[in-house]
Amino acid sequence: MIRNVCKEDLDVLGKLFGKTFKEEDVDFELSMLDEVDEEIFSVFLVGVYRIPYEIGADKDDEFFYHEVLGVYTKDENDESLNHVFYETCAATNKVITFWIPWSEIYEKMLSPAFIKGNGGKIKHLFCIAFSNNLKSKYKGDTK
Repeated sequence: MIRNVCKEDLDVLGKLFGKTFKEEDVDFELSMLDEVDEEIFSVFLVGVYRIPYEIGADKDDEFFYHEVLGVYTKDENDESLNHVFYETCAATNKVITFWIPWSEIYEKMLSPAFIKGNGGKIKHLFCIAFSNNLKSKYKGDTK
C-alpha cells in the first residue's frame, strides 16, 4: 500500500537510511512509502521547499527545490519505487522541483526521471515534475 510518510515513520526510516531526520525538514505531503504488513518495499523521502545552497544558490536567488532526503527500494527490479515516485508527483497540484546529490546508485534508481547537473562544486540529480497533469490513485483526481 502506498501512503504518505508520517511523523511516526521517521525513526524507522532513520534506521533504514542510517541518519536522523527532523520533522521540520520533511515534507509529509510529498514523502511516500510503499509497505505491506509493515515491510517497506520503497521510500521516496522529500524535504521541505527551500533554497538549495548546497548546489550553488545564494540568498538572492529565486529558485527553490525540494531536496530528496532519501530513496530506498528493496528490489531494484520491482516497480514499487516508480509507483511511489508517481504518487509523490501526483500528491499536489504544484510544479515540483527535486534535487539530490549525485551518486551512481541514485542515478541508476532515479533515471530517466532525474537528470545530472552541476551547481557550484557539487554534482547533483534533479527533476521537475508537472504534477497538476497527473492523476493519482492515492489522492484521487488532482484537477
